[in-house]
Amino acid sequence: MFLCVGTACKKSDGPSLETTQAALKLPGATNVFSALDQKDYAGAMAALAKVRESLATSEQQMEFMVLTREVRGKLTDASASDPKAAEALKAMRVMTGGR
Repeated sequence: MFLCVGTACKKSDGPSLETTQAALKLPGATNVFSALDQKDYAGAMAALAKVRESLATSEQQMEFMVLTREVRGKLTDASASDPKAAEALKAMRVMTGGR
């Protein structure tokens, strides 16, 4: 994502720290990152599915989008050297509608 103001363009760093912290407040979100840190990619996908099931508001939907973006980034980085991460990334694409 790029942000252009006037004639200067710079790459956006993604969601703000506050937005990311809000996503971590979703029930079960810390379990997702804990599983990723342990390279338990199947566990991370299961935890992400549980978080998705618990969403009740449009605000939580937005926070979930931020969460999935963060998870996708971690899986993309890991998939270069870990086939299980690549499998989890494929599963995540199916779970989130191919996005």
